[in-house]
Amino acid sequence: MSKFLILVVVLISVTVIALGTWFCFFREEGSQKVTKDGPIIFLGNSLTAGVGAGEGEDFPTLVADELNLKNVINAGVSGDTTTGGLARLKTDVLDKNPSLVIVELSGNDFLQQVPPNKTIENLDSIVRQIHESGAAVLIINIKFPLREAEYEKGFKEIAKKYKAEVLWNAEDGIAGNSSLMADNIHPNAAGYKILASRVAKAIKPLLK
Repeated sequence: MSKFLILVVVLISVTVIALGTWFCFFREEGSQKVTKDGPIIFLGNSLTAGVGAGEGEDFPTLVADELNLKNVINAGVSGDTTTGGLARLKTDVLDKNPSLVIVELSGNDFLQQVPPNKTIENLDSIVRQIHESGAAVLIINIKFPLREAEYEKGFKEIAKKYKAEVLWNAEDGIAGNSSLMADNIHPNAAGYKILASRVAKAIKPLLK
């Protein structure tokens, strides 16, 4: 065998070993999937509650319809912040032993000018406790002017630590579109339908 062929074989072998080592030890693990029975709980604020649309037009109900989910709880509270969500996490979520939790909180923090680091700190605690309960987690991210980079960094860190899935920029194309909004903050029925479709697509791979 020529020296050139020997060199090629050696280089290929080294590359295969290096890739194998990276795959085993350094790749990021995927999001945690649903591993137990229990309700699917949507923990959020007025967007989760469905303000701006009629009964049955909130996005948790629409997600349940789209994916044929039978045990869904809407734990949306209008005006809630991450501090409020954290305060009611045990009674509204953990005590119900959920299989999957969709967390939609941060909008009111932004509106109330809560420092992003405090919002991320609260979200970290919320997602950590849900993860420790054995439930899978989807975090809904909404893009906020001037704070996008700070929130994105925090969401990524939380997702990596607790194997959570993130639905990025969930309201893109909805917020600011008068045909899809009931007011300056809340979608109308058509807007929630689009949001529900995005959420359903994000959680479908997490389900059994």
